[in-house]
Amino acid sequence: MTYFLSSCRAPLRHISSGQLVNEDGFLHAHRRLDTFVLLVGCRGTLYIEQEGHEYALGPNQFLLLFPDHDHGGTRPSEGVLSYYWCHFQVESVGYELVGEQEAGQYLFLLASDANRALGGNRYILPEFGEVVEADKVGMLFRQLLDLVDGYSEYMAHYALSLLALEISAACVVMHGFQGSESTNRIVEIMEWIRIHCGDALSVGGVAEEFGYNPNYLSNMFKRQTGLSLLRYINRTRISIAKQQLLNSNDSIRVIAARVGFSDEKHFMKLFKQMEQITPGKYRSAFYKRHMNRK
Repeated sequence: MTYFLSSCRAPLRHISSGQLVNEDGFLHAHRRLDTFVLLVGCRGTLYIEQEGHEYALGPNQFLLLFPDHDHGGTRPSEGVLSYYWCHFQVESVGYELVGEQEAGQYLFLLASDANRALGGNRYILPEFGEVVEADKVGMLFRQLLDLVDGYSEYMAHYALSLLALEISAACVVMHGFQGSESTNRIVEIMEWIRIHCGDALSVGGVAEEFGYNPNYLSNMFKRQTGLSLLRYINRTRISIAKQQLLNSNDSIRVIAARVGFSDEKHFMKLFKQMEQITPGKYRSAFYKRHMNRK
């Protein structure tokens, strides 16, 4: 795995961006560019390789393509495919492409509170990874697309830089989160909740699935994450619903049911409590789109 490192004392230079939507076997072109390309998956799977390393870019995952590196599709997508894309360059401050061992040493230093301030001065992006705060990253990407033709070109430069810093911060946090058996167990539980958020989840049901006493699991979960288990379940459901509101035309009722709410009104009430906006207004907040279908 290769990592991109660069100072954030100057913004990244946005070149172009958009959202690809394809419904019939998309195959990415083979090419070599002089820019970076950031891809963030929304729906379906993009099959692509970079310098012989193959990737399957799915929803809530990102891929960074490097300048002067060959990349291209390995096989056609199946069904609906949608992903955000952005071409950018790094000017004035330069950048490094480093291996996993060197990046791991850097991330290890940043994992402690004493060194965390250092992380805020640099972008650190792995070649491929999971989008931790998918709703936030999706909203930032949508905001970037809205600002491309804005008052100043620097609006897009700074919006892209904020997006890259959000992914960088999550990379640092998740690296520091790996460690003891209990923290690794919490990561496993969080991922299980994400996968099963459409089911009728409860604190008792999650505890039973993982062989814990409900009170013990709730206390352990809050110590590790700062959130109660029930709040995390609901936050995960709302996070996934936010992505679907932005990336599909499905009704609010359908989306509510898909993320585990049998009562549409309860979903709407909880959404407004957590986001200070209704689902409908949230969907319409980022209405401008730059989509390409080929």
